[in-house]
Parts: sequence; structure tokens; C-alpha cells
Amino acid sequence: MLDHYRDLIRLYQRTIIVSMICAAALAWTASTLLLKTSPVYKSTVTLNMQPSEEELAFNRTFMGVSQFNPATIITQTHIEVLLSRPVAERTLDILLSQADGQNDLPEPGLFDAIKGFLWRSYATLNYGAFKQVDERDQLINLVRESIEVEFVEGSYILTLTAKSEFPGLAARMANAYANAYINLTRAEFSSGATDLADVVRRLKTEREGEIEDLLAERERVREALKINDLWQEADVLLLSRQETQNAIDEDMLELALRESELAKLKEQLGGGEGSTPVARLEEEIKNRKDRLQLRRDTLRRIDNQLADQAEKERELSRLETRYGALQMDLDELRDRLVNMEMSEATILSQVQVINPAVPPVYPSFPKVLVNTVVAVIVGALVVLMPIILIDVVGMRMRTYSDLQSVLGGHALPSARRGMEQPGLARWRKGRLSGLSREFRAFAEQFGRRMSADDGWTKEHIFVTGFLPYEEIKRLRDVVAMAVEHSNPRRRDENPYVITAIAPVASVKDWDELPDGPIILGVPPAQVDALEIREMQTVGTDHPRQPYMLIWNQ
Repeated sequence: MLDHYRDLIRLYQRTIIVSMICAAALAWTASTLLLKTSPVYKSTVTLNMQPSEEELAFNRTFMGVSQFNPATIITQTHIEVLLSRPVAERTLDILLSQADGQNDLPEPGLFDAIKGFLWRSYATLNYGAFKQVDERDQLINLVRESIEVEFVEGSYILTLTAKSEFPGLAARMANAYANAYINLTRAEFSSGATDLADVVRRLKTEREGEIEDLLAERERVREALKINDLWQEADVLLLSRQETQNAIDEDMLELALRESELAKLKEQLGGGEGSTPVARLEEEIKNRKDRLQLRRDTLRRIDNQLADQAEKERELSRLETRYGALQMDLDELRDRLVNMEMSEATILSQVQVINPAVPPVYPSFPKVLVNTVVAVIVGALVVLMPIILIDVVGMRMRTYSDLQSVLGGHALPSARRGMEQPGLARWRKGRLSGLSREFRAFAEQFGRRMSADDGWTKEHIFVTGFLPYEEIKRLRDVVAMAVEHSNPRRRDENPYVITAIAPVASVKDWDELPDGPIILGVPPAQVDALEIREMQTVGTDHPRQPYMLIWNQ
């Protein structure tokens, strides 16, 4: 298979070389012309984006859920904003301000005029008319077309590249575009953050007013309910109630003892009515009962006060609950306001230029040598692809392998005019000698084929083919040299008679030819397989199988 394609390339080598030379010349000419008239300089600025808290939260939530990297999604969002029209408009304003108007901007050249003509023609042919846009829109479109944005996979690093015919303009455009994006992002965030901060401040003021009203209401409730220190008053009342309850318990115990003592005394005195001890005990018992009743009244009064205190406590607890909720809301608003102010300062420096663009030294396009080498390769492929396609689907004989697939052992290696001439000479014993490697290989295989088929036993060798007679004679010379090289005759032996006969189309009767092998030359890509199969056996009375080879003129 490799030999087949090698022979195929050798067959079309002139066409391939011409195509390569033409492609190289065209590429070199076009590249040189573009290099002189319209070179493309590229300048790159590197941006670093510090993710916000929301973006980091998105990363943490998104990580592990999908196969996509969340950093890539966020970065792609920034790229879409970068390539938007507002950023291009801001960039144009910066460039115009740096150039003091349009005086320093480059004038359109010949190449720009050609591109404009092609675009107008394209638009007219496709849409029926060409609509001229104003100069500012043209410049904005030019800026957008001159920008390329890429990002480092899995990171927040962007590389912004600007291209122009002028190296200084490319660097200024890249830096201006980066600054325009940073300024626009800061302005949008500052505007949104200011509006949100105003809302938070308004809510904060409302909560502070509600808290002041609630504190005033609490003071009014304290004054109305005569509350100084609710918890201290409750503690005092509870302590008083406990002391009163203890006193009641003691009085009841003493009263029981005195009543028991009075009963015993009356029993001892036989009634003892009117006696002094009995009267004294009865008076004491009466006093204790009065004191017990008084303390019970005090206990009820304390209980009533405690009940009132509980009601006051519930009222104040309701107010305290409202106060706690408002205070918590106010603290949250204050924290949010502080965070927003800190975030605003952080976001303003979220996108930073870490490597500004500088004017390039050499243009990135065209590269004359690279384009020429690529053109040489493309020129060869442009010819090779159709050749291979035609070889695959075609039926004509082009190489030794094609003949071998039809004739088998009666196919000889390809030959060409002049192959019998000496090749690179080698110095041997003071004289030049040597044949080309191609011819030696042909002669050796030719000799082996003749020997295998007893061809050397015949005196005559006939040379013909699907060729003009002049080419047949040249083929005869190559065959004669191959015979001499493969099987030289001794002096006492008659030499082989190698005859160039008429072309195949002119041979009337193959049987008229003396006995001997027939060598038939086939021009490449001119004879199909059907004709070759028809010529596998020639002659009727004395059929012979000719040897065939591809003859490259």
C-alpha cells in the first residue's frame, strides 16, 4: 500500500510541486502585501476578578451539583458584559478623550476601503440595499470587532486582547477597554448600592422612631401603673407575703397552744369562771385571733398586689417583647448597612488590572514564513486529496500495485524514461561507475520474472504498449539495458533480439510474432482495468501472456 501511494505521488509529483510553488508564492505575496499595508498588532491586558460574597455562596451551592465549574459560569457572565455595547461605547469615549477628538485616530487605508467595498457589495446582494450607519456606530462596531476575551479555566483571570494596524493604538484600546469595564461596573454597582443603602437607611430611621415611641409608651405605662422597679417590687411583695404567712403560721400555733392551755386551766379550776388566770388567757387568745385576722387581711392584700403586679408584668412584658423585636430588627439593619458600605468599598476594587497592555514589537499577523510553510502544505494537500479520491473510486491503472492486482505475477515494476542513465556516481578504484537504484531494482525484478517463466530461453523479446511508437522505442532501450544487466550473454552466444513493435492498437495478428516474451507499456491514468484484463492473453494459435508495466513518460 505504501509503495502504491509512493508511486502515485511520484506520478503526480510535477502537479504537486507546481501546486506547492503556486500556493507558496501566493501566500508569500499576500503575506508580504498585508505586512506592508495592513499588519495586525495584538496587545493583551490581564484582569483579575475577586468574587463577591454572593458569587462565593453560589460556588459553594453549585459545587458538586453539576459537571460545570461555577467559576467558569461566573467568568463567562463577566465576558458577556465585557463584550456588550455599553462597554464599547465607554471605550470609544475614553479613546476619543485621549486622542483629543478624532484628529489622532488613524485614517482608513486602502485595505479598509477594499473591505468596505466588499461589505457593501455583500449587504446589497443579500439584503437588496446597503444602509449607511453614522460614524460613531462605525467606530463602536470597529472597537467591538477588535476585542477578544479569553479566560483561564477554573479561575477568575481574564485576558483581553485588542488588535489594530498600529501597535500603540492596540495597547491603548486594550487598556481603555479594561478601564471602561471597570468604571462601568463600579458605576452600576455604586448606583444600585446607593439606592439599596437609602432603602436600608429609611427602614433604620423608621425602626428607630418606632423604638422611641415604644419607650415613651412604656414610660407612660409605668407612670399610670405607678411602677418604679417591677422586679424589685415583686421581690419585696413576695418577701412580705412569706413573712406574713410565717407569722400567721406562728400565730395559729400559739393560738392552739393557748386554747389548749385554757382548756386545761378551766379543767383544773372546775370551770374557773372569773378567775384571773382564765381571764388573762382568754384576753390573750382574743388578741391573737384579732392579730391573726389582721395578718390574714394583710396576706390577702399582698396577694391582690401580687396579682396586680402580674398584670403589670404582662403589660410590660408585651412592651418588652415588642421592644426586643424592634431592637433586633434595628441591629440587623445597622449590620446590613455597615456590610453594604464595606462591600461597596470592596466591589469597587473587585475587578483589577494586574498586567496592563503594552505596545507590541512585532505584528501577530501576517507571519510570512509561517504562512508560506502552511501554504506549501495546503497546496500539496489540495492536489493530493483529489488524487487519492480519484484513485479510490477510479478504475484506471496508475501504479505498479494497480497492475499487480489485475495481472498478478505478470506485472513488472514501473519504469520511466531515462531511468537507465547512471545515478549518483560512486568512486571505485579510480573510475566512475554505478546505475540508479531505481533501475537496478527494476532490472533485478525483471530478471527474476523472466527466469521464473523461462523467458531467457527465448531469443526474441518484443516491446509494445498503449504508447506512441517513439515512447515504445524508449521503453525498448530501458528493457535492453535491463536485459544486459540481468542476464548478459557470453561472446559465443547470440544476443537477444529486442524489438520495438507497433502500438497495441496497430498489431493485427499476435501470432505472426516469433516466439518470445512481450513487454507491454501502459501509460498511467489512461488505460482502465477492463482493457488490461482483455490483454492478459494475446494470440489465438500461440497464446501468450504479456508482461505489463507502468511507463512514466
